[in-house]
Amino acid sequence: MTNKRTTSLWVAFFLVTVAAGLGCLPGRPPSGIKGGEISLEGVQTLAVLKFDGSFGETVQSHILKRLSEVQHFSPIDITQVHTLAVVAHGQWDSPKFFYSLKKLGADGIITGRVNGRMQDIRGTDRTQVTEGTGHYKKEKNVYGEWVNVEIKRTVVRSVPYIVRQASLDTKYTVFNVKTTRVITTGTLKETYNEKFGGNKECSSFGHGLSDLPTPDCTLDELAATLATKLVAKISRMKLATMIKLDEGGNAMVKQGVDVAETGLWDKAVEIWEQVIHDEPDNAAAYYNLGVAHESVGDMKNLGIAEELYKKAASHEEKKLYRGALARIQGALDKDDD
Repeated sequence: MTNKRTTSLWVAFFLVTVAAGLGCLPGRPPSGIKGGEISLEGVQTLAVLKFDGSFGETVQSHILKRLSEVQHFSPIDITQVHTLAVVAHGQWDSPKFFYSLKKLGADGIITGRVNGRMQDIRGTDRTQVTEGTGHYKKEKNVYGEWVNVEIKRTVVRSVPYIVRQASLDTKYTVFNVKTTRVITTGTLKETYNEKFGGNKECSSFGHGLSDLPTPDCTLDELAATLATKLVAKISRMKLATMIKLDEGGNAMVKQGVDVAETGLWDKAVEIWEQVIHDEPDNAAAYYNLGVAHESVGDMKNLGIAEELYKKAASHEEKKLYRGALARIQGALDKDDD
């Protein structure tokens, strides 16, 4: 009986030891981790790895540019580091790349896959067009002088048009190099749908056929917008752990805070803007909008945040508001230096 019990204890000890050892081995992080469950706090330098797909290089370039414009991160361009420049999405968590990343001083990485499509739909519209007749008449101009003015006529003509439809979507991952854990994953999509020519040709607010951009310009515009939204999203994730929102004011302000804490900042901004529309002196709504703009991190949004913090402080004397104003002014002064 004693020998059996001893054997059982050794087996249990062996299994626990193996399990603990496996838990320490670097490898693919556990799947299903939701954004915001793991903090971006302590992640300052971000290496922008390859984004797979035919439009990935364009998106990668714009992400680097946007990260260089925000206060919360310092980007690392790995395009000149051969061992990292070839890393495809899905290989980023391999331990063999960690040494190169740590040598560069990267706290985290961002990578992904980009899919895109574009099509031009051509057609014609029967459109009223004003044209000259080649005949003239005498009329007085604004100076009271008699001048020749061409007689115009309105005719219906077939005017060609092109409808450009395009989209870019990315599945991205942000990874903590120090902890070898996924910080957040997600998807973002941008679409483009514009008509050029046809009944828009002579419209004051439309686009003529000659305004049609090149396909590369359209995709570059989509990539820039996609990168802006992605950087804003992770910037807000980081700032959410550092800056407190104000739940005071009224129930709608609190609702906006709850929505922001789930990561839906655009929806939260809509709620706080509605509060200000209904209550122009609601200090908490001004303050929370300031946080939303500060969290984006570029100079334009920092300037907007400063004005919103000033409004919050002017409506209510509160340490939270004064501290925010001092913080944003310090960031703006630092950038001027």
